[in-house]
Amino acid sequence: MTTDISVLRDVEVRLRDGLRTKAEVWLPSEGEPHPAILVRTPYLKECAAPTATVDARQATSRGYAVVLQDVRGCGGSEGTFYPFATEEADGFDSVGWVADQPWCNGDVVMAGSSYVGATQWLAAASAPPSLRAIAPTLSSDDYGEGWSYRAGVPELGFLTTWSVAGLVPEKDRMLDDPTRSWDDVGSAQAVAPWLHDWLANGPGSPYWRERSVAHRRHEIKLPVLVVAGWYDVFLAASLRSFARSMNRSDRLIVGPWAHTETLSHLVGVGNVGIAGLGDGVFGWILDFYDAVLAGRDPGSSRVRAYLLGARRWVDLECWPPAGGGQLEVAIDPGSFAVRPATPVPALGGRALLVQVPGWGYGIADQRPLVGRDDVHRAATIAVGQDTIFAGPVTADLVTSAEGVDGSSAYWVATLCLEQPGGALHNIAEGVVRTVLGAERAQVDLGDVFLEAPAGSTLVLFVAGSSFPRWPKPVSELRQCVMAGSKLKMRTP
Repeated sequence: MTTDISVLRDVEVRLRDGLRTKAEVWLPSEGEPHPAILVRTPYLKECAAPTATVDARQATSRGYAVVLQDVRGCGGSEGTFYPFATEEADGFDSVGWVADQPWCNGDVVMAGSSYVGATQWLAAASAPPSLRAIAPTLSSDDYGEGWSYRAGVPELGFLTTWSVAGLVPEKDRMLDDPTRSWDDVGSAQAVAPWLHDWLANGPGSPYWRERSVAHRRHEIKLPVLVVAGWYDVFLAASLRSFARSMNRSDRLIVGPWAHTETLSHLVGVGNVGIAGLGDGVFGWILDFYDAVLAGRDPGSSRVRAYLLGARRWVDLECWPPAGGGQLEVAIDPGSFAVRPATPVPALGGRALLVQVPGWGYGIADQRPLVGRDDVHRAATIAVGQDTIFAGPVTADLVTSAEGVDGSSAYWVATLCLEQPGGALHNIAEGVVRTVLGAERAQVDLGDVFLEAPAGSTLVLFVAGSSFPRWPKPVSELRQCVMAGSKLKMRTP
């Protein structure tokens, strides 16, 4: 194995408009050209590795060069940063530059998580001739639905804190108190002008189609390894990006992780098992690259998923698993208040609050919701035998609501598994917005992969808000869940 490496600092990468970006290049000691891993980041190239999904030392020991590049307007690179806007063209130019270097053999792959995954999707959409594969982690090919929005509802807490604490120039960041960004959106927009555009343009709009890849997914024929997390804010979008697979070599890994660079097995207040620690994921990514560059099928099953509760990995040929059945459970009728001044607090989940204590994600005890008059305990389900739930979870609600004419209503559903000590650990959650007079609301809680032991209990809550993850309701309401409502879950 290679032990000696060389590192080139602040290497200049010119883009087609003459703008100069800066990169850090890690090279194996051998003199012959190598395949290269390109990582394009807005978060400073010097901090881009090591992470669980990018490790320059491990990559060089496997014979890869590694290029860590500051995207336009970030770190040492010239220009103005506006998220997503120039990553397609800039990605094409950057891949071409890497492929033309004397230390590269002409083969380029890409890696990285979150926005760094977005730079991969957007580069792939431009079809650079030398790009052979990508491995977007905790990311998505759509930056409207599944990234900035959930069922058309803005991911308010994420968008505001990410903007003011992670994306704007360091001198403008609200690091003393990022939480004021969701209460004072105007101040956040003043330092992050894109935030106005994000909140003014719903998913599927021309704005998001111009910046997303999902509607052009059929044009991306190169192999893709999608790495997702059961508690990641982008989980649903990651799964959809894999479902749009166009290559027999595409693969999916879904671990127990929240939106963290470490891919930790400690997810919020829960320990999901040391087998779920993602310290081996970059090795899996390198194995994927090796196979693609050698012109062979990656060989592993198409899907590798971590089974929560059982604390083990399962190899599958598709997601959700083929076959199986569907469990339908009646949801108890009930009503609850909705008060904009005191919304129901968002407690963990598939969420993200940047630079906020606890980061807003993961497993969190939902018992503080019990007994509130603005939360309805909608179902209590006794599990009679060890049962695996695998696939989408949906709450089909028969609804009514009373309030101000012209108002809309949020319907938030949270599914929990009761722990031996009584804690209610969240498994999945979802939201949908309806007009006030709507008689039905279908809440998509996303996908789960869970083994619930015999004797355990599942609990479903329904409420009219979950703040600051999603916006506060605009008026006081009385919302009702009516008879005929059902919770639907898949069993393999």
